[in-house]
Amino acid sequence: MSRSTSSSRRRLAGIAAATAALLVLGACASSTSADPGSSSGVTAAPAAGDTLRLVLSRQLTNLHPHKGGSPDSQGAVAGSVYEALTRITPDNEVAPSLATEWTQVSDLQWEFTVRTDAVFSDGTPLTAQTIAWNFERLLDPEYEGTLGAPLRVYTKSVTAVDEDTVRFDLLAPALDLPGRLWNVYIVDKAFAESHNLDTESLGTGPYQVDDLDLENGVTLSLNPHYAGEKPAFEKVRYTVLASEAQRVAAIAANEADIVLNVEPLSLDQFADSPVYETVLGVGPQPLVLAVNEEKKGTPLADERVRQALNYATDKETIIEGLFKGAVEPLPGSVLFEPYQEENPDLEAYPFDLDKARALLAEAGYADGFELEVDVPSGTYVSADLASQAIASQWEQVGVKLTITQTPFPAWIERQYGDAQAGADLVYIMWGGQYRGGYQLFDPFTTDHIQSDVVSPEFDALVKQIQASTDVDEQGDLVRQATALYREQAHTIFLYPSPFTAVISRAVTWEQRPSRYLYAQEVGRA
Repeated sequence: MSRSTSSSRRRLAGIAAATAALLVLGACASSTSADPGSSSGVTAAPAAGDTLRLVLSRQLTNLHPHKGGSPDSQGAVAGSVYEALTRITPDNEVAPSLATEWTQVSDLQWEFTVRTDAVFSDGTPLTAQTIAWNFERLLDPEYEGTLGAPLRVYTKSVTAVDEDTVRFDLLAPALDLPGRLWNVYIVDKAFAESHNLDTESLGTGPYQVDDLDLENGVTLSLNPHYAGEKPAFEKVRYTVLASEAQRVAAIAANEADIVLNVEPLSLDQFADSPVYETVLGVGPQPLVLAVNEEKKGTPLADERVRQALNYATDKETIIEGLFKGAVEPLPGSVLFEPYQEENPDLEAYPFDLDKARALLAEAGYADGFELEVDVPSGTYVSADLASQAIASQWEQVGVKLTITQTPFPAWIERQYGDAQAGADLVYIMWGGQYRGGYQLFDPFTTDHIQSDVVSPEFDALVKQIQASTDVDEQGDLVRQATALYREQAHTIFLYPSPFTAVISRAVTWEQRPSRYLYAQEVGRA
């Protein structure tokens, strides 16, 4: 779409402002950096130490195997300590884990053959009965495990058929059931009933927890009874560095082996390092501004207002200025290539201030209004600068956006709480972890624990998609659902999550753009 001369001037002004902010960031980053190879005497062929040093960008809220977890926080640790029936490979495919194979017996029944050699880190053997008990607990609506809520939508019961077979009886078909189970981690029954799973752990995975500090990190050592291939490192230290300055300083001092979520512009100073290699790419999950439509009296309840805010967001300027052009605007959907099949009939909301103003006037908000966006501190690449850029852009159509930066645990707690006390908008990354599954729609539906949208038509389509037994029918429903969501603008579509990493040349790691940094997947160079 062509833009007016005045719009072009505003866009150039926005670029200048973004560039100024980026120069400040670059200057701050440079002031903390040094020649990565000079101060420590590290050569062009560094050697890995005895302890693998991994950096997380979010504080841990718990290590509970049944509460899910961010890839930038406890999700990475839990996946190094626990195992589920299936796992997701670095290229987002579903693969065996505790289950060696699975069979869809009928539309409403699946059977999983489970390993007989898996052992918990205290020496207790894993049984099919233990797996069934974990799922029975999750299916109890009174249980605290948050992963139980989506399971209860389509799962009737899970039972142990014999010593190495677990049967799922479903309430609705689930063509992608194996992929839905990748992070439903299994814990020993006796341990779970006598310990606090938020802070104590017992899994069958390659590592066990030696020391846990939710605010600062966790230390792991090898599970002596692990039945799989022995990892390359006996010890692992996950350190929480919640700010960009901390992460850059750790890299400059050669105090980490892998650091994710580094600002793209900070990567430049390590581009020629003999110690580290840098990565800038596209992650599989979308970044959006989640909309709180449930708040009383909110202008965001009006579809025209939500559409206007999409038109008022200049995503291309943010991408070029902050992400070095590594990603593209979301195509009017949370599905995007190469991770999902895009709806060919949709396109990104163009930047059009005149259209935004017209929609706001039509909705009765020609004089504008005020909104709050909650941004998790230190979590998403350039989130603070991106939200500042959006605030500047929206100001041009009369919308004042106040930015609240909240530490991750408090940010999560606020999202789980009352919508009336929540922010109007949340800068968040939502989506799925494997190809071919449509559980990634869940956070955008009305009933999700972190969602405050009101989208009954979309909800109904998602239920049909997830229960469909015909691939072609499912594809048609997906196209209907994505078109509806774009039209009703239940989110502010931004861009795919940029994937950034600084990796020591002393280690090997098959990069996971999903950012789950599992210790067992890191080797020695």
